[in-house]
Amino acid sequence: MLEYCVCPKCERMIMLDSDFDSGFCCVCGTHISYAEAREELLSGLKASIPDELVLEADLSELIDEDDAGENVYGLSECREECAKGSEFLGKWDFVGAFAAFSRALDLYPADFESRCGLMVAGILRLKDTENWDRYLEECVDKIRSQNDWNMAGAALEYVLGIIKKFLSKGGRYVSPSYTTNFFERLVRGFPALKQTAAEILAHCLNVENAPFTDAARLDHETTRFAVGNCPIEPDKNLRRGMLLVMRCHCDARVKESLCRALYVYDRAVWLRAGDTARIMDALGLCEAITSGEFPPADVVIVLNTIYDFLLMGGLEQNSTEREKLMFLSTVYNYDIIRKMERFFGGKIFFNKLAAEVYLKQKGASLISPEYKRIQAKIAQLSG
Repeated sequence: MLEYCVCPKCERMIMLDSDFDSGFCCVCGTHISYAEAREELLSGLKASIPDELVLEADLSELIDEDDAGENVYGLSECREECAKGSEFLGKWDFVGAFAAFSRALDLYPADFESRCGLMVAGILRLKDTENWDRYLEECVDKIRSQNDWNMAGAALEYVLGIIKKFLSKGGRYVSPSYTTNFFERLVRGFPALKQTAAEILAHCLNVENAPFTDAARLDHETTRFAVGNCPIEPDKNLRRGMLLVMRCHCDARVKESLCRALYVYDRAVWLRAGDTARIMDALGLCEAITSGEFPPADVVIVLNTIYDFLLMGGLEQNSTEREKLMFLSTVYNYDIIRKMERFFGGKIFFNKLAAEVYLKQKGASLISPEYKRIQAKIAQLSG
């Protein structure tokens, strides 16, 4: 069975077969002991949390006061399984913890402590990403008091801390296609965790959709060991994740670099292929960012980035303006140009492109009111 490890020499995350005593690092090629590499991972993870059993201690405090004095069928057995689950979490055995908390809930479905533990174990089990949102929803549905909210928040903080530790060791995490709902629900229910959630989502969006940019900061070799499932087709709806990062991340530089990594990376390929889905996703991002819910600085970041993507602004230094106009006039129809006008109508280049695209429409002429309107706009901006 393949297990996550860290190479003692290059300190990159790798996977080794636990059935063998040793193996080779796929990054540096060093022959290493499985036990030593596994311990390297576990010690690094535990170093990020002061007390390796902190979650066990926190979960033990979660017992509902109303339930504590009850003597109902299945409750004592549920507590035993819940204790086993907490012990598994303390040993970083998330598969064992998930099984134990599942048994606890089978015995006593109303136990919130077990539900919270199942949520934590399910997320850290890593191979169950499609169900993250459901685990969180079921956990929240069982919250009955403010204290429970605090405990669920502590458990999620624990989860996000471990995920960040995996990422810092070079691991590629999960596809945002399956986890964006989870992150959206998380930041709505637990605002105190929104910055950490945004940092993780930004990393995953970058790695999944722009894997060879500097911003990804991830070795190509290690991307083979993606954790969790990934969609067969590339995700062409990036704006949901991007908007969540824009809303929750506090570092403007990160937001700008991510936006450019997602929308400017490999731009020419998207445009030459006439990838309408990506083009409309970019325009959808512009529409959402100008809805009045975002600060002006975020609006500037998005509009400048999408301008460089859709209109090849400032980045094609070897192409003349005329060459760009001729190329882009084959990419867009006039319906798309009219959608763009709301965001880029103040640019001379855009209006020149609008004139070129308009003249390709059936029934267009140099004396039509629409063409005269565009020319008047060009003259106004030029003057």
